Amino acid sequence: MRRPARKANGDQNAPSLDSFLDVVTNLVGILIILIMVVGVTARDALFDAVSGSPDSTVPPALSIPAPQEIAEPEPTPEPKGPTLAELNSLADDVATIQQEILKTQEQAKLAFEERNQLQLFLTSAETALNEKQNELDSSKQEEVAQQRELLESSRQLDALYDQIEGLSKYRPEVKELAHYPTPLAKTVFGKEEHFRLKNGRISYVPMERLVEGMKNDARSHLDRAKRDGTATARIGPMNGYVMEYTLISRSYEMETSMGTATRGGVELKQFILVPESDMLGEPVEDALKPGSRFRDIIASLDPARTTITIWTYPDSYHNFRSVRDDLYQIGFTTAARPLPDDYPIGGSPHGERSSSQ
Repeated sequence: MRRPARKANGDQNAPSLDSFLDVVTNLVGILIILIMVVGVTARDALFDAVSGSPDSTVPPALSIPAPQEIAEPEPTPEPKGPTLAELNSLADDVATIQQEILKTQEQAKLAFEERNQLQLFLTSAETALNEKQNELDSSKQEEVAQQRELLESSRQLDALYDQIEGLSKYRPEVKELAHYPTPLAKTVFGKEEHFRLKNGRISYVPMERLVEGMKNDARSHLDRAKRDGTATARIGPMNGYVMEYTLISRSYEMETSMGTATRGGVELKQFILVPESDMLGEPVEDALKPGSRFRDIIASLDPARTTITIWTYPDSYHNFRSVRDDLYQIGFTTAARPLPDDYPIGGSPHGERSSSQ
C-alpha cells in the first residue's frame, strides 16, 4: 500500500497512523495465507473421502490354490477420512476467518479515511501557522528596522558628542606675528646692496661695482653716441652678471641772459643686468646657514648704514619672507623689488629708487 507523502516542514510531534496501517496490512496478508492453506487442506480431505484412501494398494496376484482348498480373499479395509462433523466445523472456521478478513478490511478503510481527515486538519493548521509566522516575521522585521534606525541615530549622537568634546579641548595654534619698527616704506638714500631671489636661490648682485665700471667705460663711447645718436656697450661679467647699457645724444634749450641757447650732450638711457645663468647663487635654506656665501657678504656690511634690496621673482615670493626675517634679526632694513618673469634687473636716470622697510 502506498503511503501518503508527509510534508517535510510539518510538525514532528503530530500523531502518525503509518505504524497502525503497517500492522493492519501485515494482518490481512497473514489471514489470506491462512485461508489459502485451509482451503487446500479442505480440498484434499474431500477428495480423499470420495476416492478412498491414498494408502490402499493393489492386492498382489492371486496364486492358484490346490483344488481342494479354495481360500477366500480377505476383506479390504475401508479407508478412513474426516467425518462430516469435522468438515462442517472446518467450513465454519473458514467462514469465520472470511468474516474477520472483511471486518479487518473495513476497519482499515475507516482508519485510512480518518488518517486523510487528520492529514487535512494538520495541513490546514500548518497553513494557518505559516500565515501567523509570516505576520510575526513582518512585525519582527519592522522592529529590527526601527532598532537599526535607533542604533544609527545613537551613533550619530555619539559622534556629535565626540566633536563637541574635541572642540572643548581644542586650542588654536598661535602664530607669532613679526613686528617691524618701520611698517611704512621709506626711500633708500644711503648705502644699498643688492641680491637677486629666483628659482629658490639667492645671489649677490654687485650693482655698485657695475655702475662704477659703466661710468669708466662710457667715456670711450661718447664720441660714437654723439655721432650716431646712440651707443650700446657691455661690461662684466662680475659675480656672474653682465651689464648692458645704452647711451644717447640729446640736445635741449635753456634760457640765458643772452637769450635762448641750445646745448647738447650724451646721457645714459638705461641699463640692464644679464645673468650668465638662472641658477646663480645658493639655495635659500643653505644661504641662511652659518658659513654660507650669503652670510659672509652680510657679515662684511654695517646694518646701521646699509639697506638690503632684494630683486624677487614670482617663483620665490615665499622665500623672500624668510630672508627678510633673518636680515631683520641681524638688524638690516630690507627693500623688496618684485619683478615679472623673464624681466631683467635694470635701471635708468628716470627710474625710481628702492623703498625699504
